[in-house]
Amino acid sequence: MDSIESLYSAMRSAAHILDWEGNAGLAPFARQTSQALCQHFSSSHASLWLLDGAPGRYRLRCLGSFESDGPSQQPPVCDQQAFPGYFDTLLRDGMFRCEDAASDPRLFGLNPPTWRSMLDMAGQINGRTVGVLALGQRGAPRVWTRREELDLRRATAKTCLRLHGLRHELETV
Repeated sequence: MDSIESLYSAMRSAAHILDWEGNAGLAPFARQTSQALCQHFSSSHASLWLLDGAPGRYRLRCLGSFESDGPSQQPPVCDQQAFPGYFDTLLRDGMFRCEDAASDPRLFGLNPPTWRSMLDMAGQINGRTVGVLALGQRGAPRVWTRREELDLRRATAKTCLRLHGLRHELETV
């Protein structure tokens, strides 16, 4: 795993797209941020999501993703009603950590799972969840370290501050 400073530097570079292009730069920003996350965490997948909706009917919209090992298998939307265990944990704890999706009861109905292991972090602004950074690993189960969890939490906070600044524009996307 690279130093956290190199991840932050890559994220700042990606954020410059938003400075120049605003909402039009959102997809490249999300893709570049996801690529930086994949590299930093040595994961198969990373993605950036926006949370929409109301309690019981939340949905996550994928703003961009990166796959280190092939074409993206990322669905564009994830609905709370389809995965209540995932959403309940993510929104309650601010994090969804799963070492083996094939045996995790919170992911019932996800068959076969897209990723074997997941580490997803929710970012809040003023007590409201704005977005989620998600990591995924294919193949064997992966035990996420406390350092990885902390690094992802910090990266999520920085990314969601950027998303919050674009919130009005994002609600019309």
